[in-house]
Amino acid sequence: MIEILRNMWRRKFRTLLTIFGIVIGIFAFTVMGSMALKLNKMIDGGKKYITGQITISPKGADYMSGTTGMLPVDLLNKIEKVEGVEAVEGSVSLMLDEPDPDNPAGGINFGEPASIYSFDPSSGFENKNWQTMAMKEGKLIGKESAKNDVSIGINIATDKKWKVGDRVKIRGREFNIVGIFEKTMTGPDQYVFMNIDIARELYVEQNPFLKSLKEKSDEAAKISQSELTMLPEQTRQQITDAKAFKVEDVSTMASISWKDGVDPEVVVQRIKDQFKNETIVYSPKAMGELIDKASAMMNAVILGSALLALVVGLFSIVNTMLMSVSERTKEIGIKKAIGASPVAIALEYTLEAGIMGLFGGAVGMGLGVLAAEIINNKMASKGAEIFLIEPNFMIAVIVFSFAVGILAGLLPAIRASRLNVVDAIREL
Repeated sequence: MIEILRNMWRRKFRTLLTIFGIVIGIFAFTVMGSMALKLNKMIDGGKKYITGQITISPKGADYMSGTTGMLPVDLLNKIEKVEGVEAVEGSVSLMLDEPDPDNPAGGINFGEPASIYSFDPSSGFENKNWQTMAMKEGKLIGKESAKNDVSIGINIATDKKWKVGDRVKIRGREFNIVGIFEKTMTGPDQYVFMNIDIARELYVEQNPFLKSLKEKSDEAAKISQSELTMLPEQTRQQITDAKAFKVEDVSTMASISWKDGVDPEVVVQRIKDQFKNETIVYSPKAMGELIDKASAMMNAVILGSALLALVVGLFSIVNTMLMSVSERTKEIGIKKAIGASPVAIALEYTLEAGIMGLFGGAVGMGLGVLAAEIINNKMASKGAEIFLIEPNFMIAVIVFSFAVGILAGLLPAIRASRLNVVDAIREL
């Protein structure tokens, strides 16, 4: 080992230049790899949740693009009677903060934006893969909670500087914070979890059409049946239609759980057959496959970019080691003449390349982790960390960089081991 280090140090500038090439490659690999880890963590959490339920949206709505309609409560009650269905929970979701008129598109978000996520205490619905949330402080709201109680994600708490026990305003209404979720690195970090009755009212308030319908409904409710009979037929019909509007009909999507022992894909098909004109049904299996495809494509782009930088470092090692073999031909011949075997010669050069890869990898990984931590700390106050550094990943990067060095040193090592003793001694 000492001899290997001495040989590396004999050509300081070339060795340092080679190691620098590895540093750049491993730095890029570490940064992009930690970004891929964060994305995968987020995607896995989303996949776990979405595959634990059957999701439906109104016909004409697009779950992936965000185009919405309504799922009346009567329709949800009918779906709940489908064979194999255990429970149905209607829900609405909306942005936590009202859009800024001067910046309607909002800021750039890494992952889900801060959102209100509704909970229906009367539904009996439970996601098959995600029944509860680990709490950092306080508790998760449930059936016994007051309507204005909310539980919030850790990123919301950090960004807004909200604490358990605080009374806060959300879209003009006051709420009590009763719990903060433990960090999940997924969607719930950005959620305010609240009672669906209040969420529906907030949703109606932010939708001009629904707000108008509710105002007309409230006005129509004040008209007695006897007064209604005295009005013209057209007016009576308009008032009757207005009275038909119910806030509980405001559900932009619904989650369905299935009974134990029942194949969810069979339940999906039954719902599709019976309500194909009113709903779009998303199968847990199909949604899981869609998420997997998106994840694979994203990982390929991210890691492919990092590997391109790594290839540059690999070729720099190959070039350095080939030049080293050419310069040390006579030395190799002498070693063989006094008994060094081809295997010993090959091992020496392979290890030299591996150590350069190891040194470069350690420095590159350290710089990559430092850069990731600095950026995460800068973005932490906004809940927008974009990197995830895990010990296993750091160990894998070090092992990988050593393996890259070994791989790059194989060709020069084989060339060195095959040199003819007499020809090698005659050199120089």
